Amino acid sequence: MSIWFSISYLSSNCHLWLLLVLALVHLCLSDQKSRDALCMEGERQALIRFKHGLIDEADRLASWAGKKSDCCKCDGIVCDNITGHVHEIHLPGPGPPGEYDDPSSKEIKERLKQRLGGHLSSSLLELKQLKYLDLSCNDFKRIQIPSFIGSLGALRP
Repeated sequence: MSIWFSISYLSSNCHLWLLLVLALVHLCLSDQKSRDALCMEGERQALIRFKHGLIDEADRLASWAGKKSDCCKCDGIVCDNITGHVHEIHLPGPGPPGEYDDPSSKEIKERLKQRLGGHLSSSLLELKQLKYLDLSCNDFKRIQIPSFIGSLGALRP
């Protein structure tokens, strides 16, 4: 009787393990499918409005184009893998020219062209879960930081 119990117990455990493995495979595949189109439409629209306020001579934000673009796959954007909310925007410009760099050199002109300018759109307020915003080393012509930035309550140092 103990041998029958052992075989029955092992058999049922094998079925449970098989079921668990199949469930994990299904979860991984469905998670990958959800990552294929993760961007939330309202946040995508907010990022597009933000982009329209910027001057982008070097076309750094070209990946943000298109009516069906997934903002989570756009350059500089980091989304939560589960919810699809935009959590981070990384758009630093190139560092300033060195003290001894020739400001008329082609390389320096190209670096300066890489900097974003324009104005910061309040559409960022629609990114309710935005935790990180890096626009350092860009050229916003010494504008004051807009007051709405203080309303981005999820931003963290």
